[in-house]
Amino acid sequence: MNDGKDLPREADVGSEPGAVRLSDDRLYRALASTRRRRLLWLLLEEGRYPVEEAVSVLLGWDVSSAGGMKTPEDRRRLVIELVHVHLPLLEEAGIVSYDRKGGFVELEPLDPPVEALIRQTVGSDPSTL
Repeated sequence: MNDGKDLPREADVGSEPGAVRLSDDRLYRALASTRRRRLLWLLLEEGRYPVEEAVSVLLGWDVSSAGGMKTPEDRRRLVIELVHVHLPLLEEAGIVSYDRKGGFVELEPLDPPVEALIRQTVGSDPSTL
């Protein structure tokens, strides 16, 4: 009897080999954080991106959504958070590759439905998250 485990899921049919798929549980853990969703949206728009510049963009989104200026201490905390929490989690999920030595992050191949999901989680205005 076939329990369906060996059948491709509809969202996985025609997928690029190795691409992150909607059926991957790690994707949903990765999308659980507003900062990670914003970072992924930025990477969808820009491609390979320097981590230091991503920090500036993320801080800018924080300012526009919460108001108030960010301090150098806020920047330092965000760098630590990205380098030690968010980027390793995204890399472990197979969503990004992180070049620690060069300080760059870029998306790994994603199925089109995954890209669409990331775009929808941020919407047309990333400052609204």
